Amino acid sequence: MVENYQNCTRLADGTECAAMVKADAYGMGIEQVAAALFHQAGCRKFFVANLVEAIKLRQFVPEAIIYVLNGVLPGHMDYFIRHNIRPVLNDLAQIRLWASCDDKNRPPCVIHFDTGINRLGLGVRDTELFINNRALQDKVDISLIMSHLACSDDAANPMNARQLSDFKAVTKEFSHIPASLANSGGILLGPEYHFDLVRPGLLIFGGNPARGAMPDNIRMPFQILGKILQIHRLDPGQTVGYGATWAADKPCLVATLNIGYADGYPQMFNNCGQVYFRGKILPVIGRVSMDMIAVDITDINPEQIGPGCDIELLGQNITLEMASEVSSLSQYEILTAVRDRYQRIYELIN
Repeated sequence: MVENYQNCTRLADGTECAAMVKADAYGMGIEQVAAALFHQAGCRKFFVANLVEAIKLRQFVPEAIIYVLNGVLPGHMDYFIRHNIRPVLNDLAQIRLWASCDDKNRPPCVIHFDTGINRLGLGVRDTELFINNRALQDKVDISLIMSHLACSDDAANPMNARQLSDFKAVTKEFSHIPASLANSGGILLGPEYHFDLVRPGLLIFGGNPARGAMPDNIRMPFQILGKILQIHRLDPGQTVGYGATWAADKPCLVATLNIGYADGYPQMFNNCGQVYFRGKILPVIGRVSMDMIAVDITDINPEQIGPGCDIELLGQNITLEMASEVSSLSQYEILTAVRDRYQRIYELIN
């Protein structure tokens, strides 16, 4: 992840990179990931979704700048101030709320302008009102302005250019303030989209945010393994799992692994998931259970496999792109579904 972050900086032509670590660092563990990015990769700015994530993150990177994408809500202002957390203000009400705080210890803020995704951010009318309200601007210390791309995974989508044009128009009104537009996919759209700060998330965790080839030097930085609990010999016609959705058409060997949807391996992998063992990609068969999956291991030498063997579910050989393609789940869903029942081992590679 440290190397992927550093390569994001290279892909962004040296533009400063923040790190998206919301949703427990995309399921990988915010404590370990954020600390490594701060101390080993030199990342100084982090984005999370909400205040709870920000307060937790502050424990692990006490000197970092932390932004909360959901903004500030009534009753939350003191927590932002106490933990030195910067809100991303998404509408005029949030801006006025933040302006009403005592500015003695109030952190700077970010203003989010919606350029077309229509989730959060000041829309066209509120953007115009804010631009023309210098008095309100002067009441808040704006350290960054930002917007968010809706279609950055598709470089050919004309919405990218429209959002870029609209955001450029906004930046002209705030030329003295740093600007940020690009997420992981936006980084790959080219230098025009980079502005002063890029915000990679998926690229750090080994996913591909675009429809083309994986960018050079971005790799899967983790491996998820399951252990074989038992191996069965099946005759033709015998079935596997709830609902008997898979039946053997020839004699076969089936391994039961200790992973299921309670671990974040969803039923979208029913009869279509893939795992890896000793040079072979093997099919997941039958329904995914709460705590178990079944794998057809007929192609493996029986002397090379048995209970206790580790099987790769995600990693260098079963990538997020591969898992997404067979399941129709997004890479983001697969990552953030990873639960805490896994034993986690972190390695810092010098």
